[in-house]
Amino acid sequence: MGNAVIVTTQMPPAHAEALLAALRAQYLMSLNEHWYADEYRFVPQIARHKSILERSPVMAAQKSLMAALSLSLKAVK
Repeated sequence: MGNAVIVTTQMPPAHAEALLAALRAQYLMSLNEHWYADEYRFVPQIARHKSILERSPVMAAQKSLMAALSLSLKAVK
């Protein structure tokens, strides 16, 4: 990612945990909706998640943000 956007922020661990929980819930709902959509019906299950992320930039961004939040929360504990 040569032209990646870098976001830096500070928040209390409780806020980060709440944000992470909200992102996970929203991500799972979106994944469930896409998983059974006609668009992905013929994509093999093993490749479906990757295919959804390639076509859904919001979900790809959520996944990156969830990973960053998880890593930061582990570093704080």
